[in-house]
Formats: sequence, structure tokens, C-alpha cells
Amino acid sequence: MNLQIVLKKGMGNIVFGCTPELVRAEIGEPDEVEELENAMDNHIESIVWNYPDAGLNFFFDAENGEPALSTIESDNLETILFNSKIFNITRDAILSLMKENGFHDIEEDDETWGEHRVTFEDAQIDFYFDDQELTLVSWSSF
Repeated sequence: MNLQIVLKKGMGNIVFGCTPELVRAEIGEPDEVEELENAMDNHIESIVWNYPDAGLNFFFDAENGEPALSTIESDNLETILFNSKIFNITRDAILSLMKENGFHDIEEDDETWGEHRVTFEDAQIDFYFDDQELTLVSWSSF
């Protein structure tokens, strides 16, 4: 499995905007499927395919008919960004890696559940840390 993050594009052969069928063809059947509804009208906004053994989650926007991939999350230790396994390097090294590759639009916040989030708006990527340890990375096309 290709765990190379391609910013604003996807991961390996899986590209944002693709159908669930392409993800199924690349990775197989999800272990869990969740439907996230709009609280106002109970309309399904997103479908999430979870692959806990692979450390991957795929979010499909379902608001406009055919579901389309919009976000990928990974906690897989083999995840690669700019030729670096990001779960094997420090928070400061990740920030330097992003800056070295031209991304500087940083926002940081402490989440209510305790993790520290570092977002690079210009790359559409979020890094979640527990102390200095990366616990999750999430990226999208918009």
C-alpha cells in the first residue's frame, strides 16, 4: 500500500474527488462504515470508511449525490510526507519539513480532547500531537 501523502491531491493512487469504489479497489472493504448526518435535517453529509488495522480513514462528501473523497486521515506509522516517515520524527522536524517545502500558513490550537493541533492552511493538512508525539495526520483538497 502506498502511504505517500500528496498534498491537496490524495494518497498514492487514491485522489480526492474519487468514488468509494476506487478506494475499495485500492484497499479493500472497510472494516467500519459511519454515516454522519446534518443535525438540522438528518440528511447524510459524509460517509466515513474506517480501516483500523491499516490506520486509515476516508471521508466521502455525500451532500451532492454521489459520494466523493474529501479527506484522508492516517495514524499509520509508515505514512510518508516529502520522503519522510512523519510518525518517526519530532513535532519540530515536521514543522521544519513543511516550511522547507514552502508551506508557512500555520495555525495552532489545543483541542478539547487534549491533543494539540497544528494546521497548515495553505497545504490543507492537520497534524495532531499528544505532547510532542504525532498521533494523527488529516489532509484534504479544500
